[in-house]
Amino acid sequence: MESIQKSMKEMSEEFNLKMAEFQGQIDKATPGSPTVASVASQFEAFRAFILKSLEVLQQQVEFLAQQVDALEMRSRRKILLFHGVAEVSGEDTSARVVELMKEHLQCDLAIEDIARSHRMGRPRSNQTRCILVKFRELSDRNNIWFGKTKLKGSGVVMSEFLTAPRHDLFMAARERFGVRNCFTRDGNIYVLGKDGKRSCVSRRAGFDLVQVAASAEPAPKASDKGAPGQTTTTASQRAGKVKRQATIKPRA
Repeated sequence: MESIQKSMKEMSEEFNLKMAEFQGQIDKATPGSPTVASVASQFEAFRAFILKSLEVLQQQVEFLAQQVDALEMRSRRKILLFHGVAEVSGEDTSARVVELMKEHLQCDLAIEDIARSHRMGRPRSNQTRCILVKFRELSDRNNIWFGKTKLKGSGVVMSEFLTAPRHDLFMAARERFGVRNCFTRDGNIYVLGKDGKRSCVSRRAGFDLVQVAASAEPAPKASDKGAPGQTTTTASQRAGKVKRQATIKPRA
């Protein structure tokens, strides 16, 4: 932020100085004099300088946004989202998750291992809200996350609590490379190539770098089932429900 403020101050000072010089030369010039042509030439050079400075400033803003996103994702590293868990009036969401994990993952998770949990969003009669769970220990979160394939067939799906930019990138990657070729880990988006190698992508521009490595076969549509290391969900859940969840911050 300090570097951006410094750049803006320097640009402002340079802009005011050059504009004052141009105005002084124009006031002294007579129509058709060489001074007018000289001012025009200087103005084009100044215009190029301003455009270049704005480009550098934009790069600094993008870098700052990436840093903020990384910090936000780090604050979510102990959080998982559980989709498809039926809502019950007066339920204890932590107890529901513990019961679910013991039934399908055969883990020793206890209610005390959960820092907090709650349904996300406002209640809807035609929609089951996902459960946000923040674990006290990262190891518990990871053990459950890496055992998520055991939930297949249960109707319950786990996902990482991605930030909005990362969620949008993940959905774009799945649309381009296919559901089976994309997955997330620790908030990062990975694409599997035809040779089985995975590539981490942090922006859409990076898609072109893995295009050659990606499968030459037509990419499955977003509604297709199956993804490496992930349980499946419907297209409406991904494009609708999860989209809203990615933009909602957990309660303190």
